[in-house]
Amino acid sequence: MIGVIRNSLAKLTPAERRVAEIILDTPHTAITWSISDAARMAKVSEPTVIRFCRQLGCDGFPSFRLRLAQALTVLRPETEPVLSGKAKPEAAVLDDIFARAGKAIDEARADMDIAVLRKSVKLLVGARRIDIYGYGGSGFIASEAQHRFASLGLASVSYSDPTLQMVSAPMLRRQDAVLAISFSGRNSYLIGNVELAKKAGARIVSIAPSGSLIAEIADQNIGLNAHRSGNSYNYVPTGRVAMHVVLDALTALMAGAMSFSTSAASASAPLRR
Repeated sequence: MIGVIRNSLAKLTPAERRVAEIILDTPHTAITWSISDAARMAKVSEPTVIRFCRQLGCDGFPSFRLRLAQALTVLRPETEPVLSGKAKPEAAVLDDIFARAGKAIDEARADMDIAVLRKSVKLLVGARRIDIYGYGGSGFIASEAQHRFASLGLASVSYSDPTLQMVSAPMLRRQDAVLAISFSGRNSYLIGNVELAKKAGARIVSIAPSGSLIAEIADQNIGLNAHRSGNSYNYVPTGRVAMHVVLDALTALMAGAMSFSTSAASASAPLRR
C-alpha cells in the first residue's frame, strides 16, 4: 500500500496529495486516525479524504486504513529517536535528518524496476551523445550526472538553463539520448524541452515520479517518488539524497554493461596469427 500511495502522488489533485504526503510521513500513526483526524492533519475536507481513498481503490477511509495496517505489518517498524529531557536540540535535528535520509533511500530502492533500469542502461550506453536536462535543484544533479558519464568515457553534456535546453533539443537525432531529471516531474520548462528532443528523434530516459508528465513523455522512466510538495527543510533528504543514490546505481549499471560489452567484443574478435 505504501508503494501504491507513492506511485499515485503525481496523479492526485493538490488536496488529495496533501492527504497522501501526511500519511507517507507518519504511516504508523495514520492507522490510528479517524477520517476527521486525517482531514485535520492534511488541512483538507473529509470528502477530499474519501476521494483520496477511492483513488487507491478503497471504498472509504476505514477500508483504506485496514489495507494500510496490513501493509505495515510486513514492513520494518519505524523507529523514532528517543531523547532524554537533557538531549540537545541539535542532536534531535541531526537524528531526524539522518533518519529521513535513510528512509528515503530505502523507499527509492523499493521504487526501482529492474526491467526499466536494464532498458535505460542499454539506451544510454548505446547513444552517440547524451544530453542531460535538469532545472532548479535537479540542475545540480544533471551536472553530477555529466561528471559520472564523463568518467565512463561517454559523450555527454548537462543543461540546467531551459533556454540552452531549447537550443540543443532540436539538434538531437535518433542515435542520441536525453536523460531528463526532475524531482516533481511537472516542471513546464523541462516538459517542453523534453518534448522538443523527442520530436527531433532523441530517445528519452527520465528519473522522475511515476505517472508524472515527464514520465509519460519518456521512453523509459526510472520512477523515483521522493518529491514532496511541502516547503519543509525535510525536503532535502527525502529528495536529493535519494536522487544521488539512484544516479550512483544507474552509473554502476552502465559501467557494468560497458565492461561486459568490451569483454564480449574481445572474446568474439578473430585471433591473428
